[in-house]
Amino acid sequence: MTNYKENPNRKVFNIDFDGVLTTGEYTDNPGPEYPIIDRVKELYLNGHIIIIWTARQWDQAPFLVGWLTKYSVPFHGVIMAKGGSDFYLDDKMITMERFYHDKF
Repeated sequence: MTNYKENPNRKVFNIDFDGVLTTGEYTDNPGPEYPIIDRVKELYLNGHIIIIWTARQWDQAPFLVGWLTKYSVPFHGVIMAKGGSDFYLDDKMITMERFYHDKF
């Protein structure tokens, strides 16, 4: 999937792998979360930058890229850590209000 629109207003999206693109938490054989994958495809085709990130170790990078290819997830790069972004999509995300007020 390489044909995408040029978008002067493009944004960078860092998208977590485990629990966002995949069903459930970290496993050796995660299933695809198709509604999220479809949205990633839409963002990619509309000219946004897609970075897939994970807390998995670098020795798992071939597995990660293979999985993304198998499920036709378009991406511009892979980070084996959380990088800078305009938007984050993360299954563990909380609001700042909750961060300040909730007991953890």
